[in-house]
Amino acid sequence: MKIFGRGFIGSNLRRLELSKDFLVYAAGVSNSNQNKVSAYKKEINVLKKVLKTVNAKKKFIYISSLSVENKKLRNDRYVKNKLLIENLIKKNIQQYLIVRLPQIVGRNKNKFTLTNFLYKNIKFGKPTILWKNSIRNLIDIDDIVKILKKYLKNKPQINTTINIFNPKSVKVISLIKLFSEILNKEVKIKMITRENKNINFNKLRKNTRLPNRYYKTIDKKNYIEKVLRKYYL
Repeated sequence: MKIFGRGFIGSNLRRLELSKDFLVYAAGVSNSNQNKVSAYKKEINVLKKVLKTVNAKKKFIYISSLSVENKKLRNDRYVKNKLLIENLIKKNIQQYLIVRLPQIVGRNKNKFTLTNFLYKNIKFGKPTILWKNSIRNLIDIDDIVKILKKYLKNKPQINTTINIFNPKSVKVISLIKLFSEILNKEVKIKMITRENKNINFNKLRKNTRLPNRYYKTIDKKNYIEKVLRKYYL
């Protein structure tokens, strides 16, 4: 197995221990709020160079984002680039698998992740701006590795897209309250009303969903709290 990407997700996916038949591409822009056009052009150019080197016999796995399932985000630069990359892979790779992930929780230095951002704000008493009724979907990186390892070692369907997500999303206000309890800190919240861009998981195509058996490790009580305590205490 060869992995492209040395960031948080790419480094953790090295634990998949797949055969040499697989190539995993987990590189690119990690900040979904990135607005620099140059950063996205660079991401595309690097990918194109890699695609030219891929052996037709190899199974190419691209790590994408569940954000592309949200029609309200189709004009977002980050999402548009993810969709462009997915289409490039479909057109240029004979054996591919696109894996879309939600927001991942784990030990990483990316200050732009939701949980790292909230942790820092609450720990140091900074006010947090909260969109009313906002909901997010979080999964432990360890569970992503377990789910993918199980799926990829079980004769995975090729030339398709799968969406991996926590069966239970969490309200961001609940997430903030959990951090407040875990860190024993008061929270300063500025609530604003804006159009939320929450993903409706009930509308995801059935053929992109994994069977429930893959989620046995995460579909349990207090999952989010346990994950936060695991990485932020």
